[in-house]
Amino acid sequence: MSTKDAASAPASVIAALVERFVTALTPITATPITATDQLLRITPLANRAGLWVEGELDHSTLPDLRQALGSMASGRGFCVDLSGLAFTDVGGLRALVSAAAALHDGGGDHVLTLRSAPPQVRRLLELTGWHQTPGLHLQAPTHPG
Repeated sequence: MSTKDAASAPASVIAALVERFVTALTPITATPITATDQLLRITPLANRAGLWVEGELDHSTLPDLRQALGSMASGRGFCVDLSGLAFTDVGGLRALVSAAAALHDGGGDHVLTLRSAPPQVRRLLELTGWHQTPGLHLQAPTHPG
């Protein structure tokens, strides 16, 4: 956006761009990442290496998920808690499965554990066969259903 365009841009557009810039500069370990459209919140887990995902994973929020997963992939295993996930498209699932495969390809017994996956996420992983991806552990539900 040029200086001339910025002068005519609505304040909401400028605020969104500033928020996106600040979010991109904020490390995952310091504060939660929040997508610009407020549909996704990714927070580091307090009790172990991992992330808590809340909201919707789709095309618009996928870059935030990839950034957060990349910051965790230091060669060790980690957990992604999906208990707050309301929706995901296939791109969100693919990002999680790809991160698990990358951990596995890095050697060792490192895995990405998906904790508290909603039933529809479990079903999609099973239908696609992605639940068998090396490096991915789909934790059993804590209650039936």
